[in-house]
Formats: sequence, structure tokens, C-alpha cells
Amino acid sequence: MKILVFSDSHGYCEKMTGIIKRFISETGSLDYIIHLGDIVRDAEYLQEKFPDIPVLYVCGNCDFSLDRRDTEKEIDIGGKRFFILHGHTRNIKYSLDSVKSLAEQKKYDMILYGHTHTPKEDYHNGTYIVCPGSITYDRDGRGKSYCAIDITGENMCANIVRI
Repeated sequence: MKILVFSDSHGYCEKMTGIIKRFISETGSLDYIIHLGDIVRDAEYLQEKFPDIPVLYVCGNCDFSLDRRDTEKEIDIGGKRFFILHGHTRNIKYSLDSVKSLAEQKKYDMILYGHTHTPKEDYHNGTYIVCPGSITYDRDGRGKSYCAIDITGENMCANIVRI
């Protein structure tokens, strides 16, 4: 299973589209796209652009005008349990304590969050906790980023990719 994870695209779809096309060209396939909010219309655009690839998404704090209020979701991919969220409802900018507690309670394989615009990888009691950063506005001065996840059998690997 190959998964690309984007967050905080804020209306700029061209970079994501280019990354997806290049990824498919280089690896031969892409099984899922995950968008962690801000702006959810961008996820819907990706679904239209790549209709054969499921696009899973949650809303972020900049998606406030939408009737949809799914800011968190549990999903299963390739035999792995994921929890995806934007992060603003759990004060993720200030602390990972709320998602670490969730990881302990629910035993997720991976938690993916956005909102901070800063990529980060953490591991807590058997759960990977990953922020792909922002595809458009980085806040750490090291470049825009996204995450590529590979699930092979029981193994799972998440890589932050800077662009």
C-alpha cells in the first residue's frame, strides 16, 4: 500500500497534483491520498483529478464555512488502524498530549495530523504520530512538505518529503 498525505494546502492544488503524478510515474501506483484539512475543497479537487484513487479527508479550522464537520476520522488501510485529524480541536499546536493519550487508549498504528504547518514524526507506545507539514506554507523555514507512507505486510514506514 502506498499513501500520500497532504495538509494545509490552502487552495493551492498544483503542487499536490504534480507530486501525485510524479509519484505514480516513479513507483507505478498510489493506493490512497489523505488530506488533513485546510482546504477540504482541495481534497475534493484531487478526487476529481484522480478518480481511481480514494481520497480520504478531514476538515480543518479554515473549513469553517462548510456544513461538513468531520475534523477527525478513524480509518483502516492495509490492515493498519489510522486516526486522522486536522488538529485544531485538540490544541495540537501546543502539545501532542491529547493524541498521545488517544494512542494509548485506542491502540492506533498511526495518527496523522496537520494544522501546525511543521513536519514532525513521533513514536509513542506503539503508535506513529506524524504531521506531514504544509504543502504550501512551511513554518520552520526548511521547506514545504508532505508524507509518503508505505505499508508492506506487517511493516509500515512514513517518510516526510521536503520540496
